[in-house]
Amino acid sequence: MALINNIGAGIFTTLKYVEETTSITLPTDDTSHQAAIGTGGNFVSAVAVSKIRDFPSFGNTANIVNVPQYGQAVTAQISAQSDAPTLEFSLNYVPHEHNAINQLVDNGKTYIFQLDIKNTSSGDNAAFYVKGSFASLEVTPSLTDSNQATLTLATSTDYTGPFANSNT
Repeated sequence: MALINNIGAGIFTTLKYVEETTSITLPTDDTSHQAAIGTGGNFVSAVAVSKIRDFPSFGNTANIVNVPQYGQAVTAQISAQSDAPTLEFSLNYVPHEHNAINQLVDNGKTYIFQLDIKNTSSGDNAAFYVKGSFASLEVTPSLTDSNQATLTLATSTDYTGPFANSNT
């Protein structure tokens, strides 16, 4: 499989996670990605978050600071250190399925998250990884739509990827 090479809707995109340990680390290149998803790899037993309704935008954000310049009509812009972003996912909330995630909120552990973008169920993909933790799971009951929850992940590293799955 290769990286996605055309436009399309990422309707088969998934979010998976695995707890970080000394033997399970963040994939940083294509070789470590292939090892993580291959037979016996760390992400073979990763847990997928079910019933995701909406994915957030993600990636390495820019932090642009406007700096006033005396006597000039416009400010100058400089790059600064960006803050690690939070990720907020909208879920169609099913308590039976999402209770396990609720138990992981604020448990003090670090997880490796895989965001795998796919336009088709078995087609080309683009997998990204980031370290972080489960920050919150907020439930919103609805009388006219499905009950929903907002899953918030606090990230602590830059994103790595995209990587393609060559053995899927």
